[in-house]
Amino acid sequence: MTAEQNSHVGAGPITFMVEHRNVVQDGVEAGGPTVRVLGSEDQHEYLRFDMFNVNAHYHYEPPAEKERILMIDTVADGDPVDWSLERLRERLAPMLVAAGGEALANDLDSATLADAVDHVENLVRRR
Repeated sequence: MTAEQNSHVGAGPITFMVEHRNVVQDGVEAGGPTVRVLGSEDQHEYLRFDMFNVNAHYHYEPPAEKERILMIDTVADGDPVDWSLERLRERLAPMLVAAGGEALANDLDSATLADAVDHVENLVRRR
């Protein structure tokens, strides 16, 4: 796995880390943007969206529980980039709660988050 590009976007209690990666999973080459959602203070990765061209998926990573990995159904949900960005815009707070980041979700400011996700989208689509 190689990280080709890495950018950080602050959004109050959280920081987005955007990178473009190429990976080999089970012998299959895949690649595309990844967005990690980190706690700004603890730097723990609570969520990760791997918007790969093959086997797109996302992760819930609660600090005290086992990581959960869920596939993005591109037939039902469409483009994984569009789907992931919509989750960041519309469902981030409940997803953070599910990932053990309730305090982070409670401290989100909607205007700050909207600006940050716009910046994240520019970085994701730049490639």
